[in-house]
Amino acid sequence: MSNIGFRGQVISTEDESTGASKMTADTIIFRYPREAIGSKSLFLVQPTERAIVVVQGQIAADLPPGSHNIQSPGNAVSSFLSKLRYQQLPYDTLVFFVSTTRHEVKVTGLSQTDDLVPVEYETAAYFRVNNPSSLVTNVQFGGNYFKDQDLGIYISPIVDQEVSSILNQVKLTDVYKKFGDISTAVTAALKQFLSEIGIDLISVRVTKLLPQDPELRRIIQLRDLGIPINDSVRLGLARVLADQQNPASVNMAIGVPYFPNLATLVNLSDGVFRALSTKLSGQTNEQEKGSGGGQ
Repeated sequence: MSNIGFRGQVISTEDESTGASKMTADTIIFRYPREAIGSKSLFLVQPTERAIVVVQGQIAADLPPGSHNIQSPGNAVSSFLSKLRYQQLPYDTLVFFVSTTRHEVKVTGLSQTDDLVPVEYETAAYFRVNNPSSLVTNVQFGGNYFKDQDLGIYISPIVDQEVSSILNQVKLTDVYKKFGDISTAVTAALKQFLSEIGIDLISVRVTKLLPQDPELRRIIQLRDLGIPINDSVRLGLARVLADQQNPASVNMAIGVPYFPNLATLVNLSDGVFRALSTKLSGQTNEQEKGSGGGQ
């Protein structure tokens, strides 16, 4: 049985043994782990939280920051129980603590451009819960935590659809001109969806938009530094050759042909060709004389 926040019937997000809060920076909802809550319980809600009390599947109260005694006549839970004619809380009472601070969720994915180049993207959405009751009734999660990454799973199909609707219609060379369009499209779609589950979207920004191929990324970076595209490609190939410890990497980088052995020589000038022919002919005659002398 968990030892969280049940000290003297005090229900809170505070860990009894360490005093640390279970509402970490990436936690949106923390579900109190015990359902057997007595009628003398005291709800303690921190300034950055709201507590949603669910009794037998119905929301009994949305408690603001502060301390809330169940036995107090003005308590929302007491009023709810009086209607049900309960003298104490039933065993199936759930308490959800919802964070009201600003959160960030990142969504990553893979799309492709009109010229079929795979592109990795990442978007960051900043939000705040403005309707805790609506959020609790619209999300499902296992365990006692609903975190930023869990919300990311909810919204990733929406983000992917909006990002792909733009990237699929542009060439790779024009992708980086679409940052604003992508942010606008994702913001509009997320704002509508999140408002339906009790979340206020603050802003959205694109944090990464890069080709999936790392070599293509480097070529684009060189191009954006002002290097002509042909030279950027050559320098990219030179780096690959250098990783392979190929001596031709230097020649590739400076744009000078490299011939590792004589058999690869092409387009020789007439003078060089005659000189090589004379030398090879002389070597052949000497070999023939040597063979004749031996007989």
